[in-house]
Order: sequence, then C-alpha cells, then structure tokens
Amino acid sequence: MKNKINAFALIASLGLALVGCGGDDGKDGAAGVAGPAGPAGTPGATGPAGPTGSTGATGADGSNASVLVAADRVVTGANDLRGLTYARVAPNTGKIYASGHVGITNDTRQAVVARFNADGSPDTTFGGDGFVELEATPTEANGDENSLGVAELTSGGVVVTVNAADAGGGQSVYLFRLAADGTKVAGWGDADGKVEVVFGWANAQNASFPGAPATFPSDNAWDLQTDRSNPAAERVVVFGAGSAAGGVRTDSDRYVTRLNITATGAVVDSTFNGGAAFTYNVAGTLGDNARRGIVEADGKIVSIGYSNLGTGQGNHIVLFRLNANGTLDNTFGGFGPTPTVTLTPGVAVFNPFKVDSGVSEGYGVGKQKSGSYVTTGYGGATATNSATGSTLGYRTTLGPDIVSFRVLGSAAADVDTGWGDQGKGTLAVQSEGKGFPTNEDRGRHLVVLDDDRVIQVGRFGGVPAAIVLTANGKPDERVFGDGLIELTDLTVNSQFFAVAKSASGNRIAMTTDQHANGARIVILKVASAK
Repeated sequence: MKNKINAFALIASLGLALVGCGGDDGKDGAAGVAGPAGPAGTPGATGPAGPTGSTGATGADGSNASVLVAADRVVTGANDLRGLTYARVAPNTGKIYASGHVGITNDTRQAVVARFNADGSPDTTFGGDGFVELEATPTEANGDENSLGVAELTSGGVVVTVNAADAGGGQSVYLFRLAADGTKVAGWGDADGKVEVVFGWANAQNASFPGAPATFPSDNAWDLQTDRSNPAAERVVVFGAGSAAGGVRTDSDRYVTRLNITATGAVVDSTFNGGAAFTYNVAGTLGDNARRGIVEADGKIVSIGYSNLGTGQGNHIVLFRLNANGTLDNTFGGFGPTPTVTLTPGVAVFNPFKVDSGVSEGYGVGKQKSGSYVTTGYGGATATNSATGSTLGYRTTLGPDIVSFRVLGSAAADVDTGWGDQGKGTLAVQSEGKGFPTNEDRGRHLVVLDDDRVIQVGRFGGVPAAIVLTANGKPDERVFGDGLIELTDLTVNSQFFAVAKSASGNRIAMTTDQHANGARIVILKVASAK
C-alpha cells in the first residue's frame, strides 16, 4: 500500500529582549530589565505534499500485504461446513452463518447450522453453544443429512437446505427455517419443521419414475441464496441437480427454483418459470452437475456447474443466466463446442484447455463491476502426464489444477481473453514442481472483492489455501509475494470449500469440508488495492 507523506513548514515564534538606553548624564546606563515576550508569530502556511512513498515489500509473514489472516479456529460442533453467509440483519449484522453436518458415519451424521461471531468464535446466543443439529429423515445412507446452503432471510433468522435419504431409496432436498436464536419457527413446515424442495420429482410421484422400483429420483442441493430484488417478498433461490423430469430419462439435470417463504412454509414462486423449477440438460443423456450460484440485484440468476461431453471431449464448464422470471436470458452467452452442444442463448459452455486434452469444472462464480463473471473450479491445463505438454504456457498436469475463466455479461463468442496470465483467457494455478506435499490444486468457491480482485479458495499443493487474483486474473503479488495464502493446520487439514464476504467488504470468511477432527473457520482482513 502506498503512503502519502505530507511536509509541513514549522515557523518558530521568537520573543525579543529589550536593551536599556544610555543615561542622561552621558555615562553608560545599566542594562535594562528584559521586557515581556512578544506575541506569537502567525503560523506559516502548510507546505506542499511530499512525494508518494514507495510500496512496502511484502514480508514472509504477510507484512504490508493487502489481505491478512485475522482469525483461524477449529471447532468441534461440526465436521463439515460447506454452506456459508454473512448476516446482514440487526442485531446479528456482521456475524457468520454456516451449515454442514456433524458426525462422520451414517448412523451419527446430522445436518448442522452454526453461527459465529465476527472473530470466528461460536455465538452462544444461537442454539446455546453456536450449533443447531437437524435431522430430515430417519433413513440412513452414504452422504445424507448434509447441508451445502444457508441463507439469511431479510426478516432475520435463516433457512437451510438439507440433502437426506428417503425411505425405499433415492434422496430429496428439504428446507428448514430457524429463528435468530436457533430455534425452529413454530408452525413452519411439517411436524419436523421442514418443507420438501421439488426439482423434477416430488416424493409422492416416485413410483412413476422410469427407473422405479430399482432406483428412485435422487436430488442434491448445492447452494442457497437470498433473493433481495423484491423488498415486498421473502424469497430464496435453490441451486442443485437431480433426476431428469419428463418420465423418460434417468440421468441428472440442472435445477434452479425460487421459493417464497411464508409464515407456514415455502412455496414455488408462481412468477418464476410458470411456478415450476427451471431445468437444464446440456445434451442427450449426459450427466449435468450443479454447483454454486448468485442472485443479482435485479433478480437475474447465474448458475455454474459442469458436464462431461463424452469421449474425446471431457468436462466442460456450463454457465447459464436466467431472467428474474425464470427463463433463459438470451442477452448472455450463446457459445459452446458445436456440434456436441446446441448453441443456446443464455448458456455458455467452455473448456479452453481442451486444445491440450485438458478439462475444466466450474464450482464457483462471481460478478465484477464490469458485469463480467469470473469462475473457479478445477481440472487440468493438459491431460494428466501428457507427453506433449501445454500449448498455452502451463506446466504438464500431474494432479488437478485450479482453473479459472471470465465470461462477459453479454452475448459472446467465447471466454474473455483479457482474463488470466497468458493473454488467452485462461488461468491454471499449478503447484507442480514447487515442492508442495502433492500436486493437488482445487478451486471450490470464490468472492469478488469491492476493488474487483478475486479470492478463490480450495487447496494448493495438497495444502488448504486461498489465492488472491488481480482484477484481470493474475496472482496478486502484493499478497505474500505470490497471491497464495497457505493455511496448513495439523488438526483439520481439509480444503476450504466455502467463502463469503461481509457487507462491509473488508472481511472474508472461509470454511472447510469433512474432517473427523472438526471443521475450521478462517477470517481474512482485506484492504483495498491501491
């Protein structure tokens, strides 16, 4: 950070002593008594500003860095916290909500909602110890009773998604509502305090699923965001993937649904996609994977995920934008690899690393002031252990690479070539050859800072880490010399999976995924780039 030095002209006021006059008899008179000090002189004018100081060097400990670690805590009230948001509603403004699960076996795992103080300590005014456990169904299955999304309501309190196994097979998404003290809101939802979130198949329709009775629909919510575009309505948006609707296919499609939160439950907003969840299938029976999303101030919705386009194609990022009414926004995207994918206004399908047989997955998305969208995820700049290497200037991929791109907020022909470190619209963050424990690099989520820099979180070289990028997608060397914030912890060494920015923009919270010893919350302190 540059410091401006102001020079001031300091004027000293002098007091003058009076000298005695000669006597009348012509002899030298005695020295007169010193007179009183004269009045202080008028202060001089302020001098011109001095030259701008040089930017201080970033020390090994992060001295003078524009992003510093303010808190780093391990908590045992949860083993996984992949849902995360900052509170905006008084009196909890600046506190942090998180959701995930506690317990690491099928018979012990329950969904959990936590609230932390601004310093990352558990807020004991929420649930008594900062943690509230929830159970959606008594049925047990691998990976069930987990939560990846929590959203604060504009009236206070939160709603949280829970993915839970259903009796007889399959999995459904449920929504719980908690008051600001962590108690379930009385009279909301069913007897357990939950509401089913329907993607393609409601539980009551499971018997009609084309795979039944061998298999039943399986839905998974990946994100939950508050929709603040209509002050008169209490609305949230759920992002996820689930079994295809229509009664023909059994593969997975993408889903986005907007729900009105009422005094007694949650109902699909009738002004959104005709009162049904929006669904998207990239092509044929290819699997569609949903990840995170954002809801913009005008109600438009952006959803990121990825699909494997088949033999010789590999994983491609699939990014789409919806109008506030739940239809594809034809002023966005409209590009992809033909003929595998039909070009669709509102949808962008891309993998610039395909030129070197690399792959790309999209996990997080954020919007810059220009209206462009930045992504994070992981994949490979080249095929793993490629014999031909990279034509884009990267190292040969030995393990997953963090991959990041930028897409214009309008109709386009491809990704934005102004993003990244090679002048070709690509960024691969690679630990290969740098002496880290492994070559595993993963981008799991991101936030865009108020100055358009981007913080992406996940893992680097097998180490839990965040990377700070400039507004154009280059590592910010003012932060620890290379933009990397490496955060090894011997107790919980899980990767960071969620990240959220405070309303003030100067605090960033990060939380981890599953670990037997607990979960971790790290708070970063952010200063604006100069």
